[in-house]
Amino acid sequence: MFSVIFDMDGTLLDTQKICVPAWEYGGKLQNVEGMGEHIYSVCGMNETGWTNYIKDHFPTLDIEKFKQDFKHYIATNGVVRLKKGALELLDFLKQNNIKMAVASGSSMASITHHLNEVGIFDYFEAFAGSHDVENGKPAPDVFLLAAKKLGVNPSDCFVFEDSANGIKAGFAAGMKCIGIPDMVEFDEETKKLMFKEFKSFDEAIELFKPLILKD
Repeated sequence: MFSVIFDMDGTLLDTQKICVPAWEYGGKLQNVEGMGEHIYSVCGMNETGWTNYIKDHFPTLDIEKFKQDFKHYIATNGVVRLKKGALELLDFLKQNNIKMAVASGSSMASITHHLNEVGIFDYFEAFAGSHDVENGKPAPDVFLLAAKKLGVNPSDCFVFEDSANGIKAGFAAGMKCIGIPDMVEFDEETKKLMFKEFKSFDEAIELFKPLILKD
């Protein structure tokens, strides 16, 4: 039987879009314009990864103040929503006793908060966050840890991802990657690493039906 591992931000949850104005806001408070557009370059990275990116591109920025400011913006303006078809897919997988995990570049505190806020925390048997592994995406560490916590072989796992870094990580882990683009369409090189690409979770149920019947 297969298992399914989900990325969280931008994949299960519609949280990425709020990050663009939040980064823009944090940058403007330090007289730096255009910070929001850099979100597209760090999608899928953990905090260490995007922190290093900011330090490289904006060496004069007070990074700790920037983090406080954009997180304040998100807390004030952000609303966590499930992506289209996500709940229906989770229900279908749970009803068929498919093991599920979340593997995210976010912290465990953020994972717990967001998944509880939209009422889906209990669908998952395992969680792997940014602080649980040494290397963030595109390294495979977080996906391999999620598979280990589920007690399954990586090759038996499907991964849902919205970012190129996430697809690369899932592929490096030896998993079957399903891309669902969020803010950025996948390039041709990334598409070559995918098992499938869907526009929304609605299409995924049809993929899994024959696999479940076969098992």
